[in-house]
Amino acid sequence: MHKCVNNSTANLYHLEQFVSDFFPYSQKQLGFDKPVTIKFESDDNNASTLLGKTAYYDPDNLEVTLFVDGRHPKDVMRSLSHELVHHAQNCRGDFNNGCEKEGWHQACVKDTDPGYAQRDPHLRKMEREAYTKGNLIFRDFEDLIKTGKIEVHIDFKNSGEPKMSLQEWKNNEINQKLMKKWGLLKESQNGEVHPWDVHFEPDDRSPEALKHFARDYLANRSRVPFEVIDYFKSIGLDGNHEALLSIADRRDSW
Repeated sequence: MHKCVNNSTANLYHLEQFVSDFFPYSQKQLGFDKPVTIKFESDDNNASTLLGKTAYYDPDNLEVTLFVDGRHPKDVMRSLSHELVHHAQNCRGDFNNGCEKEGWHQACVKDTDPGYAQRDPHLRKMEREAYTKGNLIFRDFEDLIKTGKIEVHIDFKNSGEPKMSLQEWKNNEINQKLMKKWGLLKESQNGEVHPWDVHFEPDDRSPEALKHFARDYLANRSRVPFEVIDYFKSIGLDGNHEALLSIADRRDSW
């Protein structure tokens, strides 16, 4: 039901494996019945643009395009989950709203210029569904893996690394290995990975994540996600540089 095409400059063999695990789960949740091609693309100009594209869906050709340069693997997967909702909408005929032609393959949504989601009530409804269902479906899939209800293995044998187990996923090893291969993970001179060099989600409250965000806050408050700022405010850390320094310099977990 899906085909991956890697047109990017990155080796995405391991990400393609993960897509193959996620795709049937998404299909079951959304109920689409048409095949889709998933294309990975590189675009230096797009990657360097602050509000550049992350992904888009082509309803006529049943294709999802994902821009992968400089992005965290989970961020790419969220984009895929979002675009698969649009694929489901296309399969059930939502793209034909107000069109003269009928049929799931006769997509006729023409207004995709900036602001379309504000101008057209029908398209706004479609975007709301894509953002809501897309984020929740991937979050549920991730949580099912981490709680041991779904088994996912990423095979690293072609790179000289072993097959990844569920326990290693729980320890964040998959993300670290993918990020290392893509050049997104920094290491110290002795090869150790420092907690503040790893990507953390805004809702992560682990000691390592709090150290990471505390260091970012002290370096440049604007780099810290709004959710983290709100959390810091709720526990009295926002503006408390002495307490933040204590958290940022803590070394008891590495």
